[in-house]
Amino acid sequence: MTVAEEKFSAKFEEVAANIKHRGAYYLEDAKEKGMALVEAKFKDTKLYWLADMKEDRIFSARFFAYGGKVSLVIGETLCSMVEGLTIEEACSILRADVETTLRDNPDLASVPESKQKAFDTVEELLKAVKDQYPAAKGVALASASIKKEDFKSTTELNVVAQAWLGLALEEQKEQIELILDEHIRPALMNDGGNVQLLDVTDGEKVLVQYQGACGSCGSSLGATLSFMESTLRKHIYNEINVVPQV
Repeated sequence: MTVAEEKFSAKFEEVAANIKHRGAYYLEDAKEKGMALVEAKFKDTKLYWLADMKEDRIFSARFFAYGGKVSLVIGETLCSMVEGLTIEEACSILRADVETTLRDNPDLASVPESKQKAFDTVEELLKAVKDQYPAAKGVALASASIKKEDFKSTTELNVVAQAWLGLALEEQKEQIELILDEHIRPALMNDGGNVQLLDVTDGEKVLVQYQGACGSCGSSLGATLSFMESTLRKHIYNEINVVPQV
């Protein structure tokens, strides 16, 4: 196989360098927002979607992929494509739709021929979503602690997002520092580490620098990072992405 055959499109590489939807949702996340959590897994990729039950509309999508760069980019692209769509609309997406989205040139594939089969995952995952969503919605509706009249609509949740994004940078930093102090730093300090907040970009990208033992810990890009992201998303804003700086 030649070097040229191994090249990916620039769009593919850009997505790979800017993963925003990595992570998971749990039943408590869905319960808190009055939404259904639908999970779907195929081979090395698992999807986690929160859906507004009033509209069957996907409020937010997350994923985990363990099959390497191509699987990671497919998961990221699919999640970005489905947010805002109804379950029915999302499940009509084809493997070709995702692959074409990642092309620089409509006539040139985004990945080498040897990697094309990875896109089969798209339709298998969406079949699983379509099969599992009715049960996921039923579980949410049957939850004794959730009353139908209390469900939050996608519009209401967007108001919360707008409120966060409307804050000044220093106000955003203050809120993040509070959550770091209360929920994150104590756990890190117990293991001899810490984290410093460097900056916040566009209300979504939180730049941090690990300190102490965290700087050399193998989980700093795995479990620790996921813990930090999920905590900030839960307490502040659902689209936050934590980016460690060297």
